Amino acid sequence: MPANSKSIVFDKMQQVAFFESPVGSYEIKADDDGITSINLKGEKLEATEENKKLDPNSHSTRHLQECIAWMNAYFSSSPMQKVKVPSLNVQEYEISKPFCCKVWKILTDRVKPGETVTYGELANMAGNPKGARAVGMAMRTNPIPIIVPCHRVVKSGGGLGNYSSYNGVVTKKWLLQHEKAII
Repeated sequence: MPANSKSIVFDKMQQVAFFESPVGSYEIKADDDGITSINLKGEKLEATEENKKLDPNSHSTRHLQECIAWMNAYFSSSPMQKVKVPSLNVQEYEISKPFCCKVWKILTDRVKPGETVTYGELANMAGNPKGARAVGMAMRTNPIPIIVPCHRVVKSGGGLGNYSSYNGVVTKKWLLQHEKAII
């Protein structure tokens, strides 16, 4: 079931896009530096007519379009290597949450679709072998889930672990099954 964008909304310094997927509606926000957040809302989202204005000269428009293309490929099971990963902007977290930023980057760069990693393994990859709980906090505060794939982080005992997005572990399980990481 292919997903598609519903609308793009201009909101002061950021623009917002809505994306329908098999697991629910995503709200995607971007500024000129990249995607700033992706939030799975669950219910269908619609922009009002007055909010459907798009600034064609804005870099944030390009970031939203790249993100929508990436999400379309992801949910339609198209080859992901042919789609550009959208630029991400986590600058507001770089000072207050440097470990989180490090973990998000490692997770995004090293754990590909169809793969999983434990909280402890990811902590070790980030240079903090005893930081499994800190990795859990990084996953819980991830502002860009699905592109920063926190759903791929699982418990060392074989359980799925938590998922802070809409519908929790049910969504995490669906995403992992979609990627064929679990059956």
